[in-house]
Order: sequence, then structure tokens, then C-alpha cells
Amino acid sequence: MDFRFVMPALDSRSATSLAAVVHERTGSDVDIRIGGSEVRLDDATRSAVLELLTQLATGRAVAVGTVDELLTTSHAAEVLGVSDTYVRRLADAGDLPIEMRGTHRRFRLEDLLRHRDRFR
Repeated sequence: MDFRFVMPALDSRSATSLAAVVHERTGSDVDIRIGGSEVRLDDATRSAVLELLTQLATGRAVAVGTVDELLTTSHAAEVLGVSDTYVRRLADAGDLPIEMRGTHRRFRLEDLLRHRDRFR
């Protein structure tokens, strides 16, 4: 993964203010303005923006970056928050779909997120 931006945790006052607004808006439309222009977001993008704001509102630091189509075992472990060894075990047991590139396991981000959400 290539992290392009790391946002440190907000101070508690800012996080509390943001939390109040995010909590109000999670069930309704979200308006995004960039330089005075309103931008309409599709459902997936709106969810991503709300997740970013929610994480900041809870006082957590956030890293934003690009993700390759296929991830290495190390990157898969990072996404899942587990060790490389555990990811290899999951893959070998058939609990995580893999694509082989020569002798290397590769993982699709969608599969990792689905697995992560199943066990949250």
C-alpha cells in the first residue's frame, strides 16, 4: 500500500464537534462542498467519506492511500490487522481466496474486507 496522506488524531474538542455532526448525518444525505461547488457522491464514496470522518471523530489517526488490485501477504495482514503467518494459514485452509502469481499468494482487497467484516 502506498500511503499518500496521514492525518493525526484530532484534539478532543474538534473530535467531539465532528462526532456530533457525523452522528446526525449517518442516516441522511451528505453534502460535500469543494471551493463553493457542491459535489454529489455515490453510495460507496459517501460511505468512505463518512467512515473517514467517523474515525477522526473517535480520536483516531487515519492514513489514506492507494491500494493495488492484488495485495501481498504482508499487505493483506496489514488490512486484517493480523500476522503474515496467520494470513498464510487462512489462505492455505481455504478461508481466504487467493490468486497465485508463480509461487506467491496474492489477495484481492474486496475479499479481505469481506473477511474482516465477517469477524468484526
